[in-house]
Amino acid sequence: MIPWEPIPGETPIDDVSVLKLAIRTRSELNDAEAANIRRAVVKYLSKRPSRRTAKFDLAWLLRLHREMFGDVWKWAGTVRVRPVNIGVPFYQIQLELQKLLGDLSVWGESRMDLVEQAARLHYRAVAIHPFLNGNGRWSRLLANIWLRLNRVPLTNWPDDAIGTESCLRAEYIAAIKEVDLKGDYDPLIAMHRRFSG
Repeated sequence: MIPWEPIPGETPIDDVSVLKLAIRTRSELNDAEAANIRRAVVKYLSKRPSRRTAKFDLAWLLRLHREMFGDVWKWAGTVRVRPVNIGVPFYQIQLELQKLLGDLSVWGESRMDLVEQAARLHYRAVAIHPFLNGNGRWSRLLANIWLRLNRVPLTNWPDDAIGTESCLRAEYIAAIKEVDLKGDYDPLIAMHRRFSG
């Protein structure tokens, strides 16, 4: 039994038995995940990563999630094997991630604006929804690593507002849904630009 309700737009957590830590409240979970994520942020964003440390291949995408959540969740870095409330069918996850990586390569060759590339990478990664949880935070860090690798200012998401019920979270979810429903990336790209720096 989960002792807290999911916030709007969040993938519900339905099994705390796969936690590596004794966690009783959402606040304790948030703190544990934030500490784990901080180490991944320092590793990849404190200095420009190399193509060797940020390979942007399937194995590295999974490893990044494990680096972000592996101290908290037993399943971190492992693609889900069951349906959740959003995302592609679980049996298509690896194929869709490979397609995303191929598209990312094409976007780079086409000289698409790097902030737009990051917004598209962010959206596609979260829409695939490869993991049981942490997909939004993983996709935002993934996009920022892409920006840092390409020497472009990062998107400084106010994660305390994105991760809790707030006007900013509602705007963020609306921007994601705008791509879902209309294929319109402009609101999400605008948010990336607004928080760039």
